[in-house]
Amino acid sequence: MHIKIAKSKEDSQHISELAHHIWHEHYPSIITEEQIDYMLKKFQSADTIYSELTNGTTYLMAYKASTFVGYSAFYQKDDELFLSKLYIDPAYHNQGIGKQLFSEILQFAQKNNMPTIRLYVNKYNTNSIEAYKRMGFIVEKAIVTDVGGGYIMDDYTMTHKL
Repeated sequence: MHIKIAKSKEDSQHISELAHHIWHEHYPSIITEEQIDYMLKKFQSADTIYSELTNGTTYLMAYKASTFVGYSAFYQKDDELFLSKLYIDPAYHNQGIGKQLFSEILQFAQKNNMPTIRLYVNKYNTNSIEAYKRMGFIVEKAIVTDVGGGYIMDDYTMTHKL
């Protein structure tokens, strides 16, 4: 497996395509198809991803052989690292890919003296919550965020202290 930093519009397009695949497989049991489509358009479109890339968000792309299988995105927010995305193609779950991506994120936080990594995860995304706990995250609090379009995100804030 290898990891590369996303840089181009083409990378943004590949990430967006994988996001669509993952979200439509993973989230129908958690949120409606309408909300999935809304969230993908708003937060996971190629244009949005490319804009984030050019404005300080780091995207890591994970490959197994030559197959793109997962990605993460993070940025500095105050003195913390905010992990905004960590997604693995369901066909490649339980192969250590998420752990390898998180290891890169952890190294970045350490090198940049950020004592905390924070993320938001849907309260009903139990498999992801358990995976984050195995990586050393703890649930901090529940939050509800209006994301527009008549939708909310019903999440937990989780933190990992370095």
